[in-house]
Amino acid sequence: MAEIKNSILAGIFFGVSMGVFFTLMYDSKYGIASGITSGLLFGIAIYLFITSKAVQNQTQIENIEGQKIIYSGGANHFVNKEAVGGKLYLLTDRVQFKSHNFNIQNHSQTILLNDIKEIGFCYTLGIVPNGLFITTSSSIERYVLNNRKIWKDKIEIQKRNISSN
Repeated sequence: MAEIKNSILAGIFFGVSMGVFFTLMYDSKYGIASGITSGLLFGIAIYLFITSKAVQNQTQIENIEGQKIIYSGGANHFVNKEAVGGKLYLLTDRVQFKSHNFNIQNHSQTILLNDIKEIGFCYTLGIVPNGLFITTSSSIERYVLNNRKIWKDKIEIQKRNISSN
């Protein structure tokens, strides 16, 4: 469901942007038609991309220890100003990110729950409430994802669970 919502929002944003652009370049009839068409096509393309088997296969983690995956979902990890697309996983003792191969900076990242000092919310472009940050003693990692409140709650619960064992 999140994939559909995100695809629709991306299509609307792209369609409005292209509609304004083409209206300024040509006229309002052409701009409106171009905006609607480009928004629909872009939204469909985004949906097909994020639900493709290639992206799903590329973002699978190797869970060698066979730990339970508590929560997972699509995410972008900010690395040197690039929003690297992939998938974020919460496992029994760690948060793990794995990018898909359609990025410039492909990578995997693991943050042990015991290393987490703080979890909080951040905003994309300073206004969109879809960011989560995780602070460790050595870094601050930022992610854009769906359901950031659920992510924060689940990470904090799991962190408490491993601390009490």
